[in-house]
Amino acid sequence: MRVVFMLLLSVAVSGCATLSKEECLAGNWEEIGFRDGTNGRTSDYLQSHAKACEKSGVRPVQSLWEKGRQRGLPAYCVPAKAYSEGKKGNELRPVCPASQIARLRAANETGLEFHAYTDEINETQYRIDELEQKIVAEDSSDKRALLLLERRALARTVRLLELQRARVSSF
Repeated sequence: MRVVFMLLLSVAVSGCATLSKEECLAGNWEEIGFRDGTNGRTSDYLQSHAKACEKSGVRPVQSLWEKGRQRGLPAYCVPAKAYSEGKKGNELRPVCPASQIARLRAANETGLEFHAYTDEINETQYRIDELEQKIVAEDSSDKRALLLLERRALARTVRLLELQRARVSSF
């Protein structure tokens, strides 16, 4: 049991590193910065890379990383990306020019709305699945009829949520 725990712990810890040892040693900081920019990382994210590379004895080159990040930010600061981030449940990071914020925030909020509908659909579907198990197990026809009515109501709710989600499904 202890071995399993240690394996899980090591996987969890290694999953937290922002860069692999190989990436640290390769030291392509401009490319790493570009990738971070396209993902909307803020300037303080470089500290995470420094910590990840500490064991390898490598220090990030801030100027190259920032140059790459600045090249990558325009790919993050577009409405389609803001919407995509929202669909994943992520709010827009504060890295885009002020002149674009209103448009990007609107796109992100639409994506967040899509995400919320998806969550609600999944939760309602889970409740339907639970009801179906109760319906099968129920001996009383009266109670089964009530459970079936509840299931139908929840199914209508799912259809309504799907229609609402469809309204915000494309940007």
